[in-house]
Amino acid sequence: MQVYNISFQIIEAFELPWKEWMKQTFIPMIHATSCFEEIKWYQITVNSDQEPTYTIQLFTPHPDQLQAYLALHANRHLEEVQLHWGEKCYYFCTQMQIVN
Repeated sequence: MQVYNISFQIIEAFELPWKEWMKQTFIPMIHATSCFEEIKWYQITVNSDQEPTYTIQLFTPHPDQLQAYLALHANRHLEEVQLHWGEKCYYFCTQMQIVN
């Protein structure tokens, strides 16, 4: 199973509208690509002095579907994050593979 992980840290004052945007816009954009069989969204437990942190994990058993997403959609999706949230939301991406 291939996993594409996008981790986000959002300034707390913008957390609620960001979460709504993620639910209404960002996650549906990813889902519309049909590149992933499952999408999971987690809130990461952080210290009280840290900004809210989340991660989205996108699952596919097919490496070619992940590569298609990266080639055709990923940059545009992340540009949307930058366009809407700028420096209020930091993110980084990792590719993973389930080993057990």
